[in-house]
Amino acid sequence: MLVVSAFAKAQDCAILTSPSILPVENPITWTDEGVAGGYILTITDSGGVESTIQRTPSQTSYRPVAGWPENENYTIVIALREDPADPDPTTICNIQTFSTGSITTLPGCTTINSPLDGAIDVSLTPIITWSYAPRATEYLLNLGTTLGGNDVLDNQLITNGGLSFQVVTPLLEGTTYYASVTPRNAIGEAVGCDNESSFTTLVIDTEVPACTTLSSPTDGEENVALTPLLTWFPVPNADGYILNIGSTPNSSDVVNNIDFGNVTSTFVIDFIEGVKYYVTVTPYNSAGEALDCIQTCFTTTLGCGPYEDAMTGEIIDLNPQIFLEDAYSFCTNDGPLQLNYTGIGEDFSWIQFVDDTELEISSAREVTITESGIYRLDVITEVPIEQGIISCDSSHIFEVTVSEAPVIQDLNISIQGVNLNINVDVIGIGEYEYSVGSIDGPYQDSPVFTNLPISNLDVYVRDKNGCGFDTTSINADFDLGFPKYFTPNGDGINDYWQVRGRVVDGETITFIEVYDRFGKKITGFSPRGMGWDGTFNGRRLLDAGFWYKAYTLSNRTLVGHFALRR
Repeated sequence: MLVVSAFAKAQDCAILTSPSILPVENPITWTDEGVAGGYILTITDSGGVESTIQRTPSQTSYRPVAGWPENENYTIVIALREDPADPDPTTICNIQTFSTGSITTLPGCTTINSPLDGAIDVSLTPIITWSYAPRATEYLLNLGTTLGGNDVLDNQLITNGGLSFQVVTPLLEGTTYYASVTPRNAIGEAVGCDNESSFTTLVIDTEVPACTTLSSPTDGEENVALTPLLTWFPVPNADGYILNIGSTPNSSDVVNNIDFGNVTSTFVIDFIEGVKYYVTVTPYNSAGEALDCIQTCFTTTLGCGPYEDAMTGEIIDLNPQIFLEDAYSFCTNDGPLQLNYTGIGEDFSWIQFVDDTELEISSAREVTITESGIYRLDVITEVPIEQGIISCDSSHIFEVTVSEAPVIQDLNISIQGVNLNINVDVIGIGEYEYSVGSIDGPYQDSPVFTNLPISNLDVYVRDKNGCGFDTTSINADFDLGFPKYFTPNGDGINDYWQVRGRVVDGETITFIEVYDRFGKKITGFSPRGMGWDGTFNGRRLLDAGFWYKAYTLSNRTLVGHFALRR
């Protein structure tokens, strides 16, 4: 019998914390002793079969991938490794025992892990794998060419807790197959499972693909950047492409047989200036590589850069340096945006992006911009070098935002119980923020304010780019001119609720709305008419309190309360 090592302390040992009679789907667990090197488990069954399992420091549980067999007795020795670099354990603990229980219920369901559901280009002899189903001792595998079909495998039995099956007889090319796995034990088969998945097999090529060539740079192109993006024409039946680049014809001293898979472009870093490069792109598929593909060539720039001077180590960059911001903004009342390029250059092009097109708006050093959008400046300069004159160019993309002061067009006010809800209606092309109560804020991006007290309120809207602000106010509990109650009982006295006079305290009333105490709009009317008769949709309303919202010619909003009494 193994005992605790002479160097260990009793409290250092890991103790099983799982029940002594363990359900077959559960893991064994033990106390975490905080060892840096983890744990080594030696588990022996009643037949003397021994298994060794290693666990990391954070792993304090273990269950076989296919679950435990039922009604089995085990002994276990847990060894502790203090040093991760030392394969030998520091402490070997006492033998402990546990048993597995009987399986008394149906197994749970499983899911197919591979091939993935919906996978394409699957091998003609795939390995089908699935996850462990609790309490399962065996599995039934069905495979067919129709949904729920089994014309390929009909209830193929997988015993001994196996979780995979190798299809030996090759499947058909380019065909969709449907697979399902049903867990089973001595009690019966799992019920209610929906684990069918599908996959499509690959098509084996019988002909090698055609050749391809570079699409960029074009064959014979000069003044190519020193770090260009190489692209080539795709070939329909190619599975991938092999790239060779040489500094002489039929050589590959720069890039040698690099497989880019099914990709049709790549950056190449730091070509040498003024060198002609020869490129061969060879498509391939399962039938082989394309044959006798021709080379294309291009010549790198004679020195615009940026590149490192081989003699001095200095970074050489002869391209125009464009010192523009990435973003600009201006206010409409300040006039259009004027930009001026003052650096070196002979040719200039200011481009505005309009939908999917590029519109040149200036070919001078200066440009006038009047609207928001995305713009680009292209500059070309001619630079004398030892070999002659080369053209170097640069571009810079920037964004312009045009703003203007907001104008509050309306306050859409709703009354909810004893609170106000406000939606500020603003016109203008700027980006605005909103505040209620103070010009100093706090401000919010939303124009909607809820659960405000019914009181005199000031509303502020300002442009985020500093182009100005607008303000208006709400006057609440405005008594003068608005009756506190009315009695629509048909006696000819006070049967209608209406403002007294179109002008109230110097404000000209243009329209009035009435709301119930829940914020529901009851009616709206002009101050020129009779007013409200106390009905809604032709039905007389009972005694209750109501709110009014009166709009004025000066864009103020008056809010108050009144009562209906029969």
